[in-house]
Amino acid sequence: MKSTRGSFFGLCGALVCLTMLVTSCGNDDGVGANAASSTPTSVAEPTTTTVPATTTTIKIYASTAFDQTDVLLAERVKSAGLSGGMVRIGRADGSLIHEKSIGSVNGATPLSVASSTKWLTAATFMTFVDQGAIGLDDNIAKWLPEFANDSPPVTARQLLSHTSGVRDNSCQSGGMSLNACVKAIASSARQFPAGSKFSYGNSDFLVVGRLVEVLGGSDFATIVSQRITGPLQMNATTWPGAPVMANTAFGVRVTVDDYGKFLQMILNRGMANGARILSVDAIDALVSNQVSAYDTTKDFSVGITKIPRYGLGSWPDVVNEFGATVVVSGNGGMGLYPWVDFATKTWGIIGVQDERGAQLAVPASQKVEVEARNAVSR
Repeated sequence: MKSTRGSFFGLCGALVCLTMLVTSCGNDDGVGANAASSTPTSVAEPTTTTVPATTTTIKIYASTAFDQTDVLLAERVKSAGLSGGMVRIGRADGSLIHEKSIGSVNGATPLSVASSTKWLTAATFMTFVDQGAIGLDDNIAKWLPEFANDSPPVTARQLLSHTSGVRDNSCQSGGMSLNACVKAIASSARQFPAGSKFSYGNSDFLVVGRLVEVLGGSDFATIVSQRITGPLQMNATTWPGAPVMANTAFGVRVTVDDYGKFLQMILNRGMANGARILSVDAIDALVSNQVSAYDTTKDFSVGITKIPRYGLGSWPDVVNEFGATVVVSGNGGMGLYPWVDFATKTWGIIGVQDERGAQLAVPASQKVEVEARNAVSR
């Protein structure tokens, strides 16, 4: 559904090459109760070696650990008639556990990633929450007066969790500016009163993008570069249509290299390159289920993902018995499947561009993602 590579230990024998996965001893298996052609890396019973000088455990995987992941990736690419695809799995320090590239897709290949855009947009917005410029439960009419007549008022949290009631509008494709597009969205009748239902859509995140522009005093592409992609050194990430219309719902083009840097930051609770990008509270809000009060099961998006939970721009794929998010993803309708697994302290991406539609693209990538996560855990 990539980052700066850290150092790793290699141990090569006559028959296999083993790669050591360094993980911390702590067992942090959830966030927010409320809230590879590579050297593959797992055996069913991984060997662990404790290093006495530190509190670090070294987990050694056999070279066959990700064979099934690679088989499923190859099947996924072939069955969809794609020119290529890849899987990459990394650690909190940026070093890689496994990588496999097929055909024309590698870590530097620009991909249109559809709704995987939403996670980046939500993270950019949360930088303003961190600085106290806006609250998640504030009435957005303070910054976007075109929403002043909404009763009940529309809040930022509702937009980010698809519970605002705003109706989808294709204005992002009509040559309008983001400002004009959001005015058109605001003037349309609501699907339902704000806060009364979950309905996945794109207009919510176009409005969030415009909020970012107003809060930041510039166009969205400039602001996301200043606050997220620049600090993370996501130098190949582009927003076609910017600065007039950066499609903040599903329009970013990004590489696996770049998106991995974002995932590493999420896994590290907002830290990257020695700097804090987002607060721990912001990360917690992004990845925690925000829609537990709603029946999401009949929504078309949940029918595709089979995930009845939604955070802020992301999907909590797996939660523990306390409701804390263990695995979170930002899957998109063209098959990109980026995820973070807080239990195994890993992140990963299935990198494809599949234009057959979300109903086919998302489940096909999800199948590979699940096997990849299981391979790490075995």
